[in-house]
Amino acid sequence: MKKLVFDKSHVILWVILALFLAAAVIAFVALKAESISMQLKTDRPINILMIYEQQGKPVSTQLLMFYASRSKAALLDIPANTAVILKTVKRMDRIDYIYKEGNPKNFMTEVSSYLDIPLHGYLLFNETSLRTLVDLLDGLQLFIPAMIIQEGDPGIRLPGGAVNLDGDKVLQYLQYREENESESDALARRQKLAIALLKKLSEKSSYFDNTSASSALARSIESNFNAEAEKKLIKEISLLDADSILLQKVTGMYRSVEGESLFFPFYDGELARDMLKQTLNAMSASNVASSSSKIYTVEILNGTTERGLAARTAEIFGSFGYDVVAVGNASTLDYTRTVLIDRFGDKEALSTIAAVIKCTNFSEAAEYKGKIKADFTIILGKDFNGRVCVR
Repeated sequence: MKKLVFDKSHVILWVILALFLAAAVIAFVALKAESISMQLKTDRPINILMIYEQQGKPVSTQLLMFYASRSKAALLDIPANTAVILKTVKRMDRIDYIYKEGNPKNFMTEVSSYLDIPLHGYLLFNETSLRTLVDLLDGLQLFIPAMIIQEGDPGIRLPGGAVNLDGDKVLQYLQYREENESESDALARRQKLAIALLKKLSEKSSYFDNTSASSALARSIESNFNAEAEKKLIKEISLLDADSILLQKVTGMYRSVEGESLFFPFYDGELARDMLKQTLNAMSASNVASSSSKIYTVEILNGTTERGLAARTAEIFGSFGYDVVAVGNASTLDYTRTVLIDRFGDKEALSTIAAVIKCTNFSEAAEYKGKIKADFTIILGKDFNGRVCVR
């Protein structure tokens, strides 16, 4: 029988290969940490998906867009049942169809593609991690109009008023759905929870100066970042002013498809994509000292004979984060051109609002004697096609 010969040179080769792989992993981790560090230092936006997962599916997906250098941020709710053409499976379905529990990379790819916006990563909160994180932060402060009691498995019992909810109660709050509740109310509750978490991270920002505390917080959040990069990212998020974050939504309508309610964004999502581009441009153009954190009030009047035009336009401006305080008819219904009336006196804000509907016809407040004292009044004319002004 031929004797096996042990070649020591093979051992050396394997050791070299192992060392090379280890060095490559270390370099990749360092590069990713350095990458997010550089992104945070530059004057460019960071776009992160905040995903709240229950029973293996996203029950709340919030797109957080912020400029670290400018302390500007916006939060967009993405309904799980948004109807899209899924590129990964080449079919139309709800956007969370391709979501995999604990691994939202394909889901993130679809969201990025549909909204036409680069995503730098995700922060995932499943039931266990969200409970742990909330308890580490000493609870989340939320306002619940009245006590909520729902029997079932699991049951839901939430106190009313301004309350501080622990991890278990926050999970119930996320799961809770009132009978006959409107989608807008459900959306508002999802964003209230996200803002409450961001606000508490801000209150506890000193935790990130403590190595053990920051490590514990980072361990309670799953992400596609390495530990060092994740800690840097969350530290930067904790420095945001949660009260000034612009809340946005995708506007559309619900339709029943094969017995399932699906959400179809207006204009096949083009409105949402325009909104994101404008939001990022506005945050980029504003300096820290500007009033861009103010939520502007808008009055929308129909200056045409087309029914419901002002109400539909109000939905567009509402999705962009503006506070539409009045909708109605103009004093006359024969406006040829749409006019934008500025009472606030901020040219930057005027330009941003005008860009929503591509309006170029401006007027002074003295020329309009309306009762509503909104920051801006828009009188829709015959040149408005329901989305933009056309010449």
